[in-house]
Amino acid sequence: MQQNTDLIIDTITKYIPKELSRWELVGFLNKRKEIFAFGSDSKIIGRLFEVLAFDILYQTAEELGYILCESEKQTVYPDYFFIKPDGRKIAIDIKTTYRDDKKGRIKFTAGSFTSYLRNGTKNITGSYDEYDAHYILGVVYTRESKATKGMTPLDGLSDITAAYKDVEVFIQEKFRICGDKKGSGNTDNIGTIAATNIKPFIFGAGPFAFLGKEIFHDYWSNHPRYTDSKEIKASLYNDLLGYINWIGQKDDVKAQELIELYNKYLDEYKKEFLTTPYTTEK
Repeated sequence: MQQNTDLIIDTITKYIPKELSRWELVGFLNKRKEIFAFGSDSKIIGRLFEVLAFDILYQTAEELGYILCESEKQTVYPDYFFIKPDGRKIAIDIKTTYRDDKKGRIKFTAGSFTSYLRNGTKNITGSYDEYDAHYILGVVYTRESKATKGMTPLDGLSDITAAYKDVEVFIQEKFRICGDKKGSGNTDNIGTIAATNIKPFIFGAGPFAFLGKEIFHDYWSNHPRYTDSKEIKASLYNDLLGYINWIGQKDDVKAQELIELYNKYLDEYKKEFLTTPYTTEK
């Protein structure tokens, strides 16, 4: 399977720091020159990675002649976006996750499927149809069990153990790394593929990479919501095979095309990622 890449991916990748020390934030500094460890709270760590990502995206925008913007509200998609010379937008969402302590598994949530995918102006900067592409800049880390806690004087900086380690970063088109399962059972968030390393994310090795961007949009635009009735859920689907059967009720030819693409995805996955190993969410 060939890695998916393009101008955005290549340029952002070039500016992602390769040295772990560039990602190793250790705490908050006040004017008394005291450092307060921020602990293992994933929301705080995620926000810190968003701040670090700004410089990467700013350098990318400078090189490509784009304008870099940040959404005014944290609850509005996307985290950042480029404005191209023609006025069109490119979405960049920063997603972070820590490796599962038992299996080392990596998985992200990729945003709601009940907002702008169904209503083009809901919870999004501008409107959905103003965007040419959507990317995820993913940051993966391991929690540090021996992290420093509390306050440390500035002259003790070198003795601080950060709350995380083993940071890995990738950039990929959103639809290419999303799976067919929700992020969790009691939410309406899209779940990504899951793996024990970031190779499938770097490659863009999700099922919709084969089925296409339009199928990704249609699948998640019609996926049952958590609050839907049992009758509605039963009339729809909760995985790709169910979706293909649902399509087959209206268009048997289209369903057959999708089955062939889905089988191709399974074949490519076995060839490239079986030894990774690579797994989808159950």
